[in-house]
Amino acid sequence: MQSELLLRTVSGVILGLLVLYLAWIGGLGFKLLSVVIMALVFFEWFRIVQTRSLSTQVWAVGICTIAATGICILAGWGSLALAVTAAGAGLSLLIRLLEGLDGWPALGLVYAGFSGAAFAELRDSGSYGFAAVIFVLAVIWATDIFAYFGGRRFGGPKLAPVMSPKKTWSGFASGLFGGMLVGVFAAMVLTDSRFVWAALLAALLSLAGQMGDLFESNFKRQFGVKDSGAIIPGHGGVMDRVDSVIFAAFAAYVIGAALPGNEIPPGEGNGIALQLLGP
Repeated sequence: MQSELLLRTVSGVILGLLVLYLAWIGGLGFKLLSVVIMALVFFEWFRIVQTRSLSTQVWAVGICTIAATGICILAGWGSLALAVTAAGAGLSLLIRLLEGLDGWPALGLVYAGFSGAAFAELRDSGSYGFAAVIFVLAVIWATDIFAYFGGRRFGGPKLAPVMSPKKTWSGFASGLFGGMLVGVFAAMVLTDSRFVWAALLAALLSLAGQMGDLFESNFKRQFGVKDSGAIIPGHGGVMDRVDSVIFAAFAAYVIGAALPGNEIPPGEGNGIALQLLGP
């Protein structure tokens, strides 16, 4: 157990430092990171769904959709990336329905494509982009850590035994508390965001992250899979590592885009991060 925890910790720290560095430099480097994660999530998802048979047509639509979405992300066309993903998912769903099969591949395209576009768009928001990415990561990383140790320390009733047998309500509450605590601290240090709004936003993203964790756990249980892959030592696949971040990043993107429009200063990009965490 100790050696497994050590391996998870070391690999997690290395990956975390890489993500933080690319978030700091932003630009093409972070967009490439978003595209790579998106592509790996897509392939892990389709590899799992392949156990129930995927036609060549569905694979072709999926690969073309992710490739086109990646090009849009690298070019800075966030809205177009979302539209391309939605169109590809719709076509994939149509093909599956005509085949008399389920819509898991279409859902996988949305899961991968929307998250990649949302994460890249958050960072590509001018001076507040870096703060937005760090805020999301701080909330999710703190949520995961507090939930893990809180659940082990306090135990108690299961949160959702059908979806994820090991998760407890004590872990959920600990994760929510930790995510809010660290999120507010990050917001106060990096932005001019108001305390109450930062706390509310951190709570929403922590909840979104924990929903993402449950969603992926349920998805893997549907297909009888323990890990989505084996690319990350001690963690499994990329999906196993970013499931919470995917939901939180997309939630942050939607909240920022849905807030009433403010006057965005020149050079602030799409303004989503500014509206999310601005004064």
